[in-house]
Amino acid sequence: MNGMYGADVAELRRLAATISAAAARLHEARAAVDGAVSAVGWTGPDGEGFRSVWSGQHAGLLARCADLLTDTATTVRTNADAQDRTSTDSTSSGGGPGGPGGPGGPGHGGDRGGEDLPGNPDVGDYGPWVDVPDDVPLDDEALDPNQINQQTLGDCWLLAGLGAVALHDPQWIRDHMRRNDDGTWTVTMYKDGEPVEITVEPEVASQGAMDPDGDPSWVSIYEKAAAEYWGGEYEDLDGGYSSDAFEAITGAEASSTGESDLEDLRDRLADGPVALGTEGDDTWWPFDDETDDDRIVPNHAYIVDRVEEHDGELMVHVINPWGPGDHAQADGSNKIGDLWLTQQEYDENFDSVYSVPSTR
Repeated sequence: MNGMYGADVAELRRLAATISAAAARLHEARAAVDGAVSAVGWTGPDGEGFRSVWSGQHAGLLARCADLLTDTATTVRTNADAQDRTSTDSTSSGGGPGGPGGPGGPGHGGDRGGEDLPGNPDVGDYGPWVDVPDDVPLDDEALDPNQINQQTLGDCWLLAGLGAVALHDPQWIRDHMRRNDDGTWTVTMYKDGEPVEITVEPEVASQGAMDPDGDPSWVSIYEKAAAEYWGGEYEDLDGGYSSDAFEAITGAEASSTGESDLEDLRDRLADGPVALGTEGDDTWWPFDDETDDDRIVPNHAYIVDRVEEHDGELMVHVINPWGPGDHAQADGSNKIGDLWLTQQEYDENFDSVYSVPSTR
């Protein structure tokens, strides 16, 4: 029997993402007001009293509200995971994202995993296994993020993080993966800033990330190591945040904020890799938005390539980890592999920015 028992897992994960984003905005607002209150030139007992009330009452209340939202989002994600397992057991269907790659849903929980597990991760519905050739290229051309082809696993958040790091510092990727004498690969990732070596067999999921020709690539190996790192199943990568990916790839603390302007994106790119999250598709959740441009995938992560001025107007170039070229959909839309967007187009379609300090 096909169908979903109980809650809609995708909707739960989108709800968790919305709540998490709200928590982040509340934290940012508290910090902004805190800075403004501290900087205001108001002397005397009234000014001191105002600052005391703010820091002693209101600031703490806002922080507690944000923390409560974060805890709620975690609970919703936990329930989504439990529902996903129950529905999979009941329906005997994988329930993975549809379409050519499918938008990666939000939030697997960045505190899970972080160790080298024995054997292969569970391939689930993303198999069978495909052998990795001995001569996987690691030159700059191979590490170009346009060479990433996501396929059916919803791990755009991870692939966008990998692509952004490879774009910014391809040598970092080369320095963090090596082929061993027995044919296995060891990928160095990070947990709480400490390196973790993940060794994987030279075979990858056929429905996982490949190169545009459908052949295993460096990103296929990294993805398999990430599946082991985040719990031991490819399914563990189905939905997440690029900030978690950045921290696992680089070991540095990443930033996750709401949408910003293109000047801010340009400044962030000067400091390190940047990825973006698109707005949600139209759903029952009243605070969910949807992308206005039918070339852009909703609930999806993109790599920021560059921000440049074109004919006097600042524009951003983004790369879709679905791969280069056109991706025609059953609804008649065509999701493009890379796009130039104006500030208005960016505002209408993106709601999250993920960045991490430079690895260079």
